[in-house]
Amino acid sequence: MITPTLSPDGQAVAYVDADGTVTVTEPATGTVRTLHPLPPGAVHALQWAPDNEHLLLITETTGRERFTPHALRVADRKLLPLAPANTLQVRGLWTSPTHPHAMVTAVRRQGDPTLHPWYLPLDQTTPARQLAHCAPGTRDWAFDPQLTCRASLVGLPDGTLRLLTSADGHDWRPLLDLPLDDAPDTRLLGIHPTSGEILLLTAYDADAVRLAAVDPRTAHPRTLLAAPPPYDITTAWLAPDGTPRAALHHAARRHHTCADPAYARDLARAAAHIPGDLELLGHDTADTRWLLAAHDPARPPRHHVYDREEGTAVALHPEPQHPDGEGPFTEDLALTASDGHALTAYLTLPRDAVAPPPLVLRVHGGPWARDRWRHDPEAAWLAAAGMAVLRVNSRGSSGYGRAFRDLGDGEWGARMQQDLHDAVDAVVGRGACDPDRIAIYGGSYGGYASLLALTDPRFRCAVAVNPLVDLASSDWADGPYWRRMRALWDKQIGWSRLPEGELRRRSPLHRVADMRGPALVVRGAHDPRIDAAGIEAFVRARRAAGGEVEELVLPNDGHAVRSSEGQDALRRALSAFLTRHLDLPTPATPAPPPGCSEPWPPIPRPRTAS
Repeated sequence: MITPTLSPDGQAVAYVDADGTVTVTEPATGTVRTLHPLPPGAVHALQWAPDNEHLLLITETTGRERFTPHALRVADRKLLPLAPANTLQVRGLWTSPTHPHAMVTAVRRQGDPTLHPWYLPLDQTTPARQLAHCAPGTRDWAFDPQLTCRASLVGLPDGTLRLLTSADGHDWRPLLDLPLDDAPDTRLLGIHPTSGEILLLTAYDADAVRLAAVDPRTAHPRTLLAAPPPYDITTAWLAPDGTPRAALHHAARRHHTCADPAYARDLARAAAHIPGDLELLGHDTADTRWLLAAHDPARPPRHHVYDREEGTAVALHPEPQHPDGEGPFTEDLALTASDGHALTAYLTLPRDAVAPPPLVLRVHGGPWARDRWRHDPEAAWLAAAGMAVLRVNSRGSSGYGRAFRDLGDGEWGARMQQDLHDAVDAVVGRGACDPDRIAIYGGSYGGYASLLALTDPRFRCAVAVNPLVDLASSDWADGPYWRRMRALWDKQIGWSRLPEGELRRRSPLHRVADMRGPALVVRGAHDPRIDAAGIEAFVRARRAAGGEVEELVLPNDGHAVRSSEGQDALRRALSAFLTRHLDLPTPATPAPPPGCSEPWPPIPRPRTAS
């Protein structure tokens, strides 16, 4: 889902409609304006410029992750390309109220593999200019209120991170080296406006991701705000003077840790008006209006503008057509793995099932990602078709602190896989599903786990989207996309620690003779992350071993399935495959697209401004 964005004056909210159209609504008046149509899935980031006149977009339509910056002028709906000449890719989007008519992004140009921050004026009357010259391997940047690049994070060949500081973005000085363990979680937030400290989210020298500040004179991080142990902070909110106000973390559900008592008070007041798990998405410049999302697995998130002074909330779209209680039922489960570690999982059940339904175990990617308590359109679709859906945060998932994440090191296909099996056993033990009709489905790491699961008799069939198939080979990690993260992959997978025979035993490509049950393998033709040759080799080997494999190549997609054509093809193939192999009734009407992103619900348009 592309997160909606609140205008700096707090009067309007911009979002991407279900058909890809960039749209603006004014909650106070109900006015809705459609600004510019784009292909579904094309917008990867959306943000108001500080001038309150432009929307800033990062778009990508090829699947190759060649992201492009644009400004969309609200007054005349004109889409303005901002990329400098010879741009191949951009990353990130930064703004500052002191430069209301500009944005900053990191640009990679032809002939230079390194990303460098560029200043991009929105009026296009002055030329874009490079702000900083960064070292190869730079992966993150921090800017002061004047949009001077003052800090950067560089990935070193051994997988460690080096924090650099600069007064002008060109003369860089090493400040702090962060160990390999901290690479997945560390990101820069900015520069403290008064102390000049570098603000970041990191688990460095801590047990979980916290909000920290690094003094450039001492290079010693100090904690500004931390979530209750063992949870990681995922989002932090700061006052204009740099004082921490609140942070978000996820246990089984969403929780805000508030350093500012006024934030705690207003979140509690908002919760009294708005049902669901609240998430603070943004605020206006004066911090008097908040944009809040209310999460409920039974329906898409509902968004409200909350007025802190009045204590009132205005919904941005109407209540769903179906009353509460008619959607699929989801509960969060506190499970225990067979070796005693605690696991969190989410079980979505079809309503009014007359017999235990078949189960789809859906495995998230990463693996340093996680599932959350939220509306999952794919789980809702599967439940509406009569299937239960189980999502598990196995060891190695993010959000639960350093120790839990590191439990996954070297455990691909071993304890991580066993966590998935243990969760299935727990659901079967509750009588919540049919033990003879269990499928597994996932993408990327989840696709790897899905194919490997066919060696286990629990699973009748598997669906894998862009899966990694061979742990015994690390050649794919030497390619341009992953080279800077090779040491991190070694930490995760264990090439330097595990015998080749063990790595082959954990690899779907080398276990085809042990697999039982059919597989649907989906591949994006432009995926820059996964080795297509490896996937093709798996398909050939499985078929040669007598196994049933359906293959689907999506010509307009990459690692994520974002195009409308790709989502439609995946939905149809998934529906037909699961219907056939889980003995479901043939669906009478096409199912809605599964989609990894959640489209904004359509809004009635009672009034249109010209």
